[in-house]
Formats: sequence, C-alpha cells, structure tokens
Amino acid sequence: MKLKRRWVWLPVVALATVGVAGPTGTSVAGENGPLGTELQTVLEAALESAETKFPGALMYVSSPELGTWTGAAGLGDIKTSIPMRPDDKFRAGSIMKTFVSVVALQLVEEGLFSLDDTLTTVLPESVTVRFPNSDQITVRMLLNHTSGVPEFLSEAVIGEIAANPTRVWTEDEWLDLAAGQEPYFSPGEGWYYSNTDYTLIGLIIEGATGRSWRENVRQRVIEPLKLGNTLLPEPGDLSIPGNHSRGYHPMNDALLDLTDVDPSMAGAAGGSALVTNAGDLAQFLDALLAGELLENAETLDDMLTFVEAQHPSELPYNYGLAVEKFTLPSGVEMMGHAGGTAGFASVVYYLPALETTVAAMVNTQDLWGLYLQTLIPAIEVLAAASS
Repeated sequence: MKLKRRWVWLPVVALATVGVAGPTGTSVAGENGPLGTELQTVLEAALESAETKFPGALMYVSSPELGTWTGAAGLGDIKTSIPMRPDDKFRAGSIMKTFVSVVALQLVEEGLFSLDDTLTTVLPESVTVRFPNSDQITVRMLLNHTSGVPEFLSEAVIGEIAANPTRVWTEDEWLDLAAGQEPYFSPGEGWYYSNTDYTLIGLIIEGATGRSWRENVRQRVIEPLKLGNTLLPEPGDLSIPGNHSRGYHPMNDALLDLTDVDPSMAGAAGGSALVTNAGDLAQFLDALLAGELLENAETLDDMLTFVEAQHPSELPYNYGLAVEKFTLPSGVEMMGHAGGTAGFASVVYYLPALETTVAAMVNTQDLWGLYLQTLIPAIEVLAAASS
C-alpha cells in the first residue's frame, strides 16, 4: 500500500490572553511508594523542561506493580492559580474517534451495516454525491483512514475558528470543505489521517439508528461503563462542570486561553466534542480491550487489525479502527489513541508487555511534549520497575 500522509492536528485558536504562570502546585493521589514518587518526578520535570511550555500535567497509571496511581503537577488555571488536579476534566480531541468506532462496530454486530458496505449503501445521495469514488469507499476505509477522503481543516478554517471560536459548525459545512478538494488517493490505496472520515462515520451512525452519534455514544459506551466524568456537550454548550483544567497555547510571553471552543468543532472526529478525565479514559480503553464493549471476539479482532501508517515521530506506527499502535525504541508496544485539540493534548495507551494502562494530559496542544517529556519517560520508569 502506498502511503500518503500529512499529519493534521486540530487547530490552535485564541480567546483571551493571560500572563504566563510558572509550574507551581502539585498534587498526588493513590499509592505513594517509590514508583509513584518517580512518576510524580516525571511530571514535575516535564514542566521544568526548556522543551515544554505547558502550565500543567496530569497522569493516571494502572499496573500490577503500582496498582492505581494518579498524579498532577503545575497549574490547571493560571488566572486563578488553581493547581492541576489528577481528576481534572479536559477536552480530549481525537480520542473521540475510538468511542465513535466502538459504536459503529456495535451496529455492525447488530446487522445494521457491514464494514465492507460502501458509502452509497449507508449514506444518502446528498452526501455521497460530494465525494468521487463513494461507491468504492467502505465503512472500514473510513475507520482506518484508507479512504482517500480529504481533510476538512485548512489554514482558512483555522483562521475562522480563531476569529469566532464560539461559532456552531454543522456537518454539512465540514463535508463541503472536504469535498472542495481532490481525493488524496484511490480508495484503499494509501493512508491519510482525515477528520472527515469520522464526520462521515457519525452520519452513518445517525442514519442507521435514527439518533445522533452523541446520543449513541452516551447510551452505548458512557452509561454502560458508568463513566461519570465523561460527557458530550451539545453544540452551543461551552460549560465544563466540576473540576476541570483550562487549556492554553503559548504565544510569545503569554498563554492564550483556548478552553471555550464550541463542541461542534470537528464533531464526531474529536476536536472539542469530548470532555472527560484520565481515569475514565483508562477505564474505557481497558473495557474495550477486555472485550466488554463488543459482543464478538471477531469484532475486536477487526478493530485491532492494523494497516501500515506513518507518524511524524518516525516510530513504527500502525492504525486499526481508531486504535493506534506504536513500537517505542525500547521495544515496548502501546495501543490506544491520542488527542490534540485547541488547548489540550491527551493520550490513553495500553502496554501489553507491562499489563499497564497510562492516560495523561497536558494543558496545551503540545503532543510532542506530552509524548517526549511525559509519556515516554513514565513508560521507561514503569518498564524498569517490571524488569
């Protein structure tokens, strides 16, 4: 398969300018043994690194050696000097895709459509007419980003979001933006991370069930797992109830508060749509990989059937049906998903060799800093404890 790939993160947009605050404030919960201390040190070192500019970080770890540990460092709200708390909610960006994929696979199990159905059989002509080769693009290709459907984000769209962050976007607007471009490749002949793929999956879910994709995710995933800190605010609802972090973007000597971008931004593809916390993300991924969300083992096998992909890190990288698989230089493999959106970067991964789940967040859209200064050092600590 020929790979064509341009990594696209969701946009950085600015709402208000506030002064830069230092990494003050630290909180730790759970076990306080030497391993927990080392993980807390990782968080604090990440904030102090010259390579990062996020004001706060948090992490959740579940492992045989540690049990469950949560920690946080720095600030969750620099204007009020509120420390980051381990249970703080945040906007989780493209981790939304894994939730949406689970719902799509549940509907496949129920016989409402199949992974190999083409768009022309699962979507109305008003949608499919916009995209060449709709009769060759399958549901599976949307889920694993091999469809060739263009990305809807562009510099112009990012500029519009920056100018009007509370704007409520519609699926039709996203589709029109994508349809104005040529396909990246013929269906199944490449790989490209396209948020438009999941806008289409959201519409397929709605067409098959007669209910919104949000309602389906709530009823089929969030409520059964009792994810009490996870919610899908409707477009127009900028509120985040309870303890939550603000999200920022460094610019010159200031931090721009990006928290209140409308939940319609990217919709079923992620963006600002999913509000959650690290503990809920870890619980979700553990339940998924344990087979608790799907009826048949074969369906989970489909989800974990990976295609060769490319990542900016140049690490060995593969993509399933909204499940990423990395192999780190140490040889440790991790499966899960990352989310980068305005003001936040987050990850949730399972490490099979260590039987460990790690979820983490930093409150800027700095996935590089999250990976290199936070996640990978924490995995090194965990691997050393297991050796």
